[in-house]
Amino acid sequence: MKIEDIYLSMLGLSIPLAIILSISYPSYFNPIWMTVLLGSALIYGIIGPILSAKNLLFLAGSIPHSALLSASMGILLSMMISGSNLVWSIIFNVILIFTIGLVIHRGGDPNKYTSIFIGTTASLTVIVLYYITNHFYLLTSVESILLGDPLLSTRSDAILIFVLAAITLLFFGLTYKEHIYIGITGEEAKLAGLRTEIYEFFFYLFLGITSATLMKIVGFILTHVFILIPGAAGSLVARKSKEAIALSMNIAAYSAIIGLFLGVFFNLSPSGTTGICMIAIYIVINVAKKVYGR
Repeated sequence: MKIEDIYLSMLGLSIPLAIILSISYPSYFNPIWMTVLLGSALIYGIIGPILSAKNLLFLAGSIPHSALLSASMGILLSMMISGSNLVWSIIFNVILIFTIGLVIHRGGDPNKYTSIFIGTTASLTVIVLYYITNHFYLLTSVESILLGDPLLSTRSDAILIFVLAAITLLFFGLTYKEHIYIGITGEEAKLAGLRTEIYEFFFYLFLGITSATLMKIVGFILTHVFILIPGAAGSLVARKSKEAIALSMNIAAYSAIIGLFLGVFFNLSPSGTTGICMIAIYIVINVAKKVYGR
């Protein structure tokens, strides 16, 4: 059996495991909490390795900052104009992600322009949040946006994450080879007849939608960890793209399950414990690679 098939089998077990735990121990594994965390994990478990293959990890680090600014703008616009703050947040975030993506794909230095992007979005976020807290009455605190708390998720949040995860997994499950081919070969993919602009359009569209949605539901910290750690850990030891994606999704999924249990059992933030689990797995993989090699 190929190693990627083993990873996929393990991944296939994570969802039934989550269902069994939710039924058997609902106080620790509430179905809503589990759906939100596991869905979020799977979304970036598949996107992370593609970002890595495209050599866009620095951009990946800037995406949560973009989503945080967009969440702040969503709150502001919903108060000033009306409408859903999530919808405003998604629209604003997609525009930001497309803008930085366009700059990079027109030959801009990714490190240079994403650094400017992070600095700009961080500064604007502070300004917007300061303005909101001094001019409006907030039903949710700024702290909840930054830290996030999956335990406060609603049934609507769980349904939204479930649908978004299903669409994301379906799309990238069918197109991951093309995305990785474009990331590795660049212009060669276009010369080979691949409609790279279409793939890139949907890639950045999904980045904008998923990051804005996860920011609202699980917060800045967990969005940051999910988008960076699983993909980086999977890429450490994987020899093939399918293997990297399967390992990344496993790391994210099992970290979410274990992190939720640790958070509830020890009365800690599940976002924090999930992040710690992912970082611990990354360290173990990194050490094992150096000791045993691949």
